[in-house]
Amino acid sequence: MDITKFNNTFLYLCGTFISVTIDIMRRIAIFIASVLLIVGCNSSTKGNTEKTIFVTITPLKSLVEAVTCGDFDVEVLVPEGASPETYEPTARQLTALNSARRVFAIGLIDFEQSLISNLDSGSIVDLSTGIDPMEGSCSHGHKHHSHGIDPHTWTSPRALKTMVRTIERAIMADYPDSAKYSEAADELVARIEALDSRCEERIAGSGVEAILIYHPAYTYYARDYGIRQIAIEHDGKEPSPRQLTSIISTARENGIRTILIQPQYSPDKVRAIAEECDAEVVVTNPLAEDILAEIERVTDVICRQDE
Repeated sequence: MDITKFNNTFLYLCGTFISVTIDIMRRIAIFIASVLLIVGCNSSTKGNTEKTIFVTITPLKSLVEAVTCGDFDVEVLVPEGASPETYEPTARQLTALNSARRVFAIGLIDFEQSLISNLDSGSIVDLSTGIDPMEGSCSHGHKHHSHGIDPHTWTSPRALKTMVRTIERAIMADYPDSAKYSEAADELVARIEALDSRCEERIAGSGVEAILIYHPAYTYYARDYGIRQIAIEHDGKEPSPRQLTSIISTARENGIRTILIQPQYSPDKVRAIAEECDAEVVVTNPLAEDILAEIERVTDVICRQDE
């Protein structure tokens, strides 16, 4: 056998073997890296989900963040600018909710009822617990309430205080050794109590007996401070000509010079009434993230109309 031909053949086979071996090792390395990446992503996703708390509306976000000292990611279901009355969670949100640490809900809004019935009841915290509900003429129809329940509990400092204690109990049930959460709740309640005192004193000293608002978002606030809330729309419907005449007459009798309206509604809806009553149209936001600051501002607006 020709030794040169043998050597060439041997070298070719060796080169082929080495090339195939390198390719196999490369493929194995890619496979292992892919597996590690997937495992890492899953672990990261699981960790992030377990550290996520959901709230149904924006005002609850600052409350939960304050009680939990910023230790958790707090996600809001209803996006800014959307109406909780007509909102429906996306499929992606529902998937995330199923593995969230906690879901804090007002407990009285329509879409929340669906969440409560479809999700793990152990993860949902109903913040209406301990709050005396009020019948309302909002477009928040509930099958289990013949006349509907007004859901706007969070616009009342006194209701907020109760809600903070409910948040505290839920968080402490998960983290019984974290005394800092109870301390944070105490600090937040103290701030709310101070706000409550200021609102009560200012409303009492203002002489204001009624407020005029497009959508009845301050029902609990009005009850707490002994004033009357006059709503322009009822059950999501515009007033009839007869109702409009009655509203204008009532506003004049009560010396109302301010009409409150939320950002979700056009000021044009109350422009005619404002002209008839010589009233100012003021936009207030019951869905503000800093709900304590917004309640303070609303109180300023209400008291100013009697000056």
